[in-house]
Amino acid sequence: MIQNVRTVAVGNLTQLNEILQAMQDEHYARCSDLLLGASIGQHVRHILEFYLCFKEGHNKGVVNYDLRKRDYAIEQNRSVAIETITEISQWILTATTATLLLEGAYGENETQAFSIPTNFERELVYNIEHAIHHMAIIKIAGTSLYHYDFPVNFGIADSTLNYQAQHVHR
Repeated sequence: MIQNVRTVAVGNLTQLNEILQAMQDEHYARCSDLLLGASIGQHVRHILEFYLCFKEGHNKGVVNYDLRKRDYAIEQNRSVAIETITEISQWILTATTATLLLEGAYGENETQAFSIPTNFERELVYNIEHAIHHMAIIKIAGTSLYHYDFPVNFGIADSTLNYQAQHVHR
């Protein structure tokens, strides 16, 4: 089971990597009204920072996505993003499974803190779903603004693809 989840995560990151390799630097870093002032690079940074935060938290036994480090080089420089994807993919394939704590806070002033048990597999699934959501946004921008060709299943959850396969629209 865990190997399948690892394979899915690395497969999604590989898809993202392939798109980034084909993308022009200016398209990657350009802010757009379609993205409400954000760029494709900012969405890529956000995906990768969650994975990096997970990796760091895995090493410490506590994951807190609220405290992730922001690395603006990832959003401005495609090659940094591509290198980071390679690093994360290698880690996913070799990381040990572990019991972890997930910490964070909700509320306007972050006064409603929480600390709940989690594990490597659960956080990997969370990161997969989080990445797919942002990949869908990247696909919208990449096709609408820059006319890139994306794989049909890019930014679509496997559960959605499976549902669509079983419920062919007539």
